[in-house]
Amino acid sequence: MGVVGEVASDGLASGLSLTVHEASVSDRKWQWPVRGPLGTAALFVLAASSYAVGSRLAISLLEASGLASVFFIPAGITVGLLLRVPRRTWWAVLLAAGLAEASMDLLAGYSAGATAGFVAANVVEPLLGALIVERFCGSVDLSRLLHLWWFFVGAVVLGPAVGAAVGSAPSYFLGEGDFIPQFGQWWLGDALGVVLVGGAILVWNSSPDRRSVASLWGAMLIVGCGLLTMGVIGWGLSLLFLVLIGVTLAGVAFGARAVAMTALAVSSTVAIAMAIGDVPSFPGQSPISALIILQLELWVFTTAGFVVAAEAHEFDAASQAAVEASARARIVAAERRLEHEIANRFQTAFLPDAPDEHPSLTIAARYLPGGAGMLVGGDWHDVITLADGRSGVLIGDVAGHGLDSAIAMGKLRTAAAAFALEGHRPAQLLSSLERYVQGRTATDFATLFYAIVDTAERVITYASAGHPPMLLVDPDGTIQWLDDGRSPAIVAGFNPRRSEVTIPVAAGSLLVGYTDGLVEKRDEDMQESMERLAGAVRNIHEHSPDAICDGLLEEMGAGADLGDDAVVVALRLGAAAR
Repeated sequence: MGVVGEVASDGLASGLSLTVHEASVSDRKWQWPVRGPLGTAALFVLAASSYAVGSRLAISLLEASGLASVFFIPAGITVGLLLRVPRRTWWAVLLAAGLAEASMDLLAGYSAGATAGFVAANVVEPLLGALIVERFCGSVDLSRLLHLWWFFVGAVVLGPAVGAAVGSAPSYFLGEGDFIPQFGQWWLGDALGVVLVGGAILVWNSSPDRRSVASLWGAMLIVGCGLLTMGVIGWGLSLLFLVLIGVTLAGVAFGARAVAMTALAVSSTVAIAMAIGDVPSFPGQSPISALIILQLELWVFTTAGFVVAAEAHEFDAASQAAVEASARARIVAAERRLEHEIANRFQTAFLPDAPDEHPSLTIAARYLPGGAGMLVGGDWHDVITLADGRSGVLIGDVAGHGLDSAIAMGKLRTAAAAFALEGHRPAQLLSSLERYVQGRTATDFATLFYAIVDTAERVITYASAGHPPMLLVDPDGTIQWLDDGRSPAIVAGFNPRRSEVTIPVAAGSLLVGYTDGLVEKRDEDMQESMERLAGAVRNIHEHSPDAICDGLLEEMGAGADLGDDAVVVALRLGAAAR
């Protein structure tokens, strides 16, 4: 509390321990050790003794200069302690401040009424400020702009204003002083004490430094500011703003800790000079006006220093966060590429490297994954030469995408190939797969089309478990959908009746199989897509199976914006294998 012809109170402010989270913000946390009764007793002794010493210094300065103190040290001490200890121990700090204030005021000869006002202010002022800051900040870190804002609003402005009003009222009503001058000087002294001393306590061992103050350059900065202040006092305090500009710039170069230390060095030098008789002077100003100007300069430049230090810190934190986010994004992208590559290799490892050759068939097949990331799905195909010289054509689709679907596809394909080689007919193979998936995690849902091509008898026997129908194209271009022999998809726990169909086939005919990734489009009706596929097959049915597979992928838009992976298989009957 800055006094006016009298001593004053303290100015409190905010609420609770300290540091905060945030990238690159120091995670060191310090609180006064208050475990057990001895810890609380030690806190009480510290608060009372430091308050008394600070108050004594303020009274000595008052007596030596005849003016109010430059800044009231106890206000900052009380604020700093309240913000650094748990709330459950606030009572010890406030009790110590009140008893110390009462003792010092009575020893200085103040009346009981004035002393009561000062003590009340010492309790109300800090408590109000602390509650405001704790409400909006919790643990305070002055390197954060939001916390700095509430520190100034609650601890520096509102708390000291209420304390000044409470402390000045008794003196005014007792006729011991004018309310307005006493209120103004009290508020300035307490507010400046909170900024200088309270700020120094709060940033110590908590807020991060851009450059350490505990270094040669840091020591030179603090000592240099003190020496320059002594020189400025000799030349005239009107030049003090030059030193205070350095205090503000210290916030950019070093951080909040440097602002607190250099501001304390400057203000302490001015206070000592006043105590030994050098009353502050500004051209054309009375001593009391000069003191107010001095206090405002210290307050404004120190506040500016804290603000620029917080802005610099938050810029550093944002830059660091951006760097870390960019690094995380690169790592995630690399992991996705790796996962996609693993899944793709895994899936293609389960697909045949090349279709089996057959003396009476020309066979081609294509597999295209469905996009970037873990979008590899469960589409697969296989063409197997059976023991009696016939060929088994398998095309399947396991629901889902990613590595799990690829694994499920591998299990299902292996089982289907084994059943086919054992001589299972199409309907029998589907039923066997139904039993295979019982109690296994291979898949929950899959579709499958199985056709046995007999080039000697020129017939095809097929069955479909919920899979899109194959196309059979006669040499003259007539298209037939193989949509008989249909039954539901393969689902664990579901055993429907399976059927198969045998149809004749002419030499030179083309058989085309595919998965739904070729025909399902977000912006196209399924029927339209199937008709477009039939038209595309009709246009190129005379081409080689390899050219037909590539042409269908291109015509149907596969590879441009696939929402699913796709498989295409083409077989020409009655021709030598390529």
